[in-house]
Amino acid sequence: MITIIEKEYSIKDTQRKKRFKKIFLYIKSFFPLILSHHPNCSHFSNHTINIKSVRLCIGCFVGYPTAIVGILIIGFFNLQNIIPREILLIFGITFISTFILSILNLTKIKIVKIIQKFLIGLGSALLFWGIIKLSNNISLNFFIAFTTLTILLVLLNVYHTYGFYRTCIKCETPLDWASCEGLAQIREKLIKYDLNNVFESFSEVSEKILLKKEKKEKKSIS
Repeated sequence: MITIIEKEYSIKDTQRKKRFKKIFLYIKSFFPLILSHHPNCSHFSNHTINIKSVRLCIGCFVGYPTAIVGILIIGFFNLQNIIPREILLIFGITFISTFILSILNLTKIKIVKIIQKFLIGLGSALLFWGIIKLSNNISLNFFIAFTTLTILLVLLNVYHTYGFYRTCIKCETPLDWASCEGLAQIREKLIKYDLNNVFESFSEVSEKILLKKEKKEKKSIS
């Protein structure tokens, strides 16, 4: 009886280890994309910065750290009680408003994008403390600040997701991540570790998009 239980436990333990190993290998395969958030191709070259062989997303590795560090530094040095509330709010909103540079396509220049992300992060920190200093209950101010920054974060990410889609759809292989050169490194690792190619399902979507493009081109010619 004990031997049967031990065998069952051994089988379950082996299966559990295999699952964990598979998850680890998937993470290892997708790790470059987890850091860069964009395919490794010329269409997205202005969205990332390279530190040796590592590609990092400019928005995530410039904007978010600036916001977090800004909030901590202002609080640590008690600057929110030195700088007038109005100044915190005005500069916070002004810096966040540099988002318009993306709409104007000026962030295609990488240095402009880096500065913009820094200003948006800093603006978020200033806006946070500006709201905290409002003449309301501190709990209400925290709620307002958290809600405001969450809405801003969602709006920014929705816009950038749309931009990602708009860029991909104009490519020679629109949304065909099963053959996209920018994701070749990930596909090679999936094959190397004998994992499922999760990108294959996008091939049908790509074919439909190409068919629609061909129809539009034929109509425009006729």
